[in-house]
Amino acid sequence: MYIFNKLYNCGIFQGAGKHRHYFEGWYFKHVDMAEQNIFCIIPGVSIEENEAKSHAFIQIIDGSTYKTYYVRYDKEAFSFSKEHFQIRIGENVFSDKGIDLNIEAEDMKLHGKLTYSKSIRWPSGIASPNSMGWYAYIPIMECYHGVLSLQHKIEGQIKLNDRTIDFDKGMGYLEKDWGTSFPSAWVWLQSNHFDIENGSLMLSIAKIPWRRKSFIGFIIGLWHENKLYRFTTYTGAKINYLKFKSKDVSIKISDQSYVMFIEAQQGNSGSLQAPIKGAMTGNVMESISGTVNIKLNDKKTGRSILDTKARCCGMEVAGNIQELSLP
Repeated sequence: MYIFNKLYNCGIFQGAGKHRHYFEGWYFKHVDMAEQNIFCIIPGVSIEENEAKSHAFIQIIDGSTYKTYYVRYDKEAFSFSKEHFQIRIGENVFSDKGIDLNIEAEDMKLHGKLTYSKSIRWPSGIASPNSMGWYAYIPIMECYHGVLSLQHKIEGQIKLNDRTIDFDKGMGYLEKDWGTSFPSAWVWLQSNHFDIENGSLMLSIAKIPWRRKSFIGFIIGLWHENKLYRFTTYTGAKINYLKFKSKDVSIKISDQSYVMFIEAQQGNSGSLQAPIKGAMTGNVMESISGTVNIKLNDKKTGRSILDTKARCCGMEVAGNIQELSLP
């Protein structure tokens, strides 16, 4: 039963039975109602070649100071449910219903409880069990990516050291990655804070190893007026161009029905650890205060469906990005 549960609810821990070169991490993003506090927390597991170095971890980025923390736990401190998405690391509990934090580290103390409601989820079905589409069935992917909640409401408070942050009526996002390593190059964007109400964007573009070769794979979801516009490799969408200039990214993508233009600008960044063959020895700079301009047009008529700007944008441009450049 666990096998079917984890396929159609990829939030569930995927790595039971893995003994080497494996990682799994969940990404929880929180923005308060005033958009003054952005707080991301990443619980996960690192299984290395040297079993003695394998461990669980909780990684944090504070959007107010761009300070990051990496709290290490024994691997035995990690446990999970096989029936639904819930994991525990030490005295900390994480699920799609909320988080309960109790961290006492040398350089940081973090306590509090946040609850989530009104979650908007990526569609799931037999042909496409999660945001990976049919690639979810391929057992040899370097890295899998799951969108667990495009957006949800938050209630509660946390206390980081001596600072209390109120997230009542705030907005959250939840995703995860698992596999052996992050890609050699990728772009990632996410925001729920548009000039219009109830908008959400997530974008992941990466170089994907495939049968001794590689291709550029992507998952893009735009939530607007209660509709999810999906532009993905497995739906037949095409990236018309992908260009980089300093901290800016320009993207045009289209399918049979729609054309979308994205212009993203990074904000200040913090340094996070990233997996290489299961070990958290890589490094990625992540901004969680970027901005992104989005235009969505009807391809046949040219009619504008959406023209807006988003704030509080999470953004990563990592690795050898020239491997992703498209004219």
